[in-house]
Amino acid sequence: MEQLPAAAERLSALERRVAELEAAAAASVSPQEVGAAQENTDEESAVAAEAPALSDEVGDAPTRDTETFWALHGLIDQLGEEGGVTYTGYTTPPGGTDPVAWQMGLNSAGLAQIDFAEAAGSLAALGHPVRLQLLQAIYEGTSTVAELGKDERFGTSGQIYHHVHALAGAGWLESARRGHWRVPAQRVIPLLTLVLIGTH
Repeated sequence: MEQLPAAAERLSALERRVAELEAAAAASVSPQEVGAAQENTDEESAVAAEAPALSDEVGDAPTRDTETFWALHGLIDQLGEEGGVTYTGYTTPPGGTDPVAWQMGLNSAGLAQIDFAEAAGSLAALGHPVRLQLLQAIYEGTSTVAELGKDERFGTSGQIYHHVHALAGAGWLESARRGHWRVPAQRVIPLLTLVLIGTH
């Protein structure tokens, strides 16, 4: 069995990864995708900072609160006062051994050039409660239609295949091997981001 790295080695690897992400963000003002990066770790950690409710007059409140809005301050440091939007995440999916890391962002100029309608296909595939429940079950480790069929929430095998193929067509699922499905590593953080948006 492979020896787990010492804490100092893990910290050093994490610092190198942060430096790479910062360099990638600084090097480009176009879409910045730092793909699914997988690293071994023996720690499970979660950062949960609930932002305080903001009034209608947000003003410069976020720029004053450096503890709660630590990610926002990093964004401003990278993109300047013109700003932009980014999402990022680092998590180990249930039943997994390797964490998935992801970052995507656009500066304000890039955001101004987006045609919102381009998102319709990807978002439409998620617009059914059963599909979201299927995605959650697959994300949590259920991988075959036969296993999914044991849960009556998902309907018949034909209905499950219909939903699974719609999700795969939009890139939310991929075939891991014959008859087995999974959420692609590069889609884990985007999926969790959308669920977070829809539930908070």
